[in-house]
Amino acid sequence: MGNLILNTILSRSSIRAYQDEKLCEGELEFLKKAALASPTAMNRQEQRFIFVTSDEKRERLEQAIVEGVIASGNEAFIERMRSRGGKVTYNAPLVVIICAKPSHFAPVDAGIAVENIAIAAKSIGLGSVILGMPASAFNRPGAEEVKREFGFPEGYEFQIAISVGRSAASKEPHTWDESHVIDL
Repeated sequence: MGNLILNTILSRSSIRAYQDEKLCEGELEFLKKAALASPTAMNRQEQRFIFVTSDEKRERLEQAIVEGVIASGNEAFIERMRSRGGKVTYNAPLVVIICAKPSHFAPVDAGIAVENIAIAAKSIGLGSVILGMPASAFNRPGAEEVKREFGFPEGYEFQIAISVGRSAASKEPHTWDESHVIDL
């Protein structure tokens, strides 16, 4: 197809291995604009985008996620994390945490924003993987201190996250089943 945006969408896949190379300031600014340009219900713009690039903060995030997963007691969840070597953000040089005031629209708005970031990353040659597991760090008893540590505004809740960096592996985009579209 000749459409650049659709080609970017169709060629994107979830990347779980990244090169040990920081993103440049221009790349970070590009991704911030993609996040901020995301539409929100009634233009409320209540989500916040926490760009975690510090090695220390990214390691602390991994630690908080692992602690949360273990505290959950969910053996399947724990085994999944173990199978990934205890790495949830896959050593990506950037993790974007999206948080928002709880509302009916917050999860949808965050989903739109994380997809904007994923497509924008792909469009400039970066890989990404959308992450739900960081919820275990922020949505558990005693998580208020972790939220403060990561700059969550008062009353905001974790919605979703994304790891972004230069791919150290390749993966084919997922296949889809056209029968999932219902024409009326």
